[in-house]
Amino acid sequence: MKVRAKLITGQKYSGYYEHKRRVAGEVFNLVPLKKIAKDGRTIIISPENQFSERWMEKIDPKAPVVQAQPEQPSSEEIQGDDVI
Repeated sequence: MKVRAKLITGQKYSGYYEHKRRVAGEVFNLVPLKKIAKDGRTIIISPENQFSERWMEKIDPKAPVVQAQPEQPSSEEIQGDDVI
């Protein structure tokens, strides 16, 4: 299932999926997840069960995947070991 991260007012990130923080406008795929239960059974969590209306919206499956652009720190934020 292809989704887009929604803008959450007052937050830098919309949500968290696949070990990544997702920003508003980012398009990504929800994929089935496999988990092992305590009793050894394999549990599959469907994309539909992972979908969150709070910070995701469903989009056309043909839409291209859009990765978030890494933020570039401002020149004031860049710090190094060299002191001038």
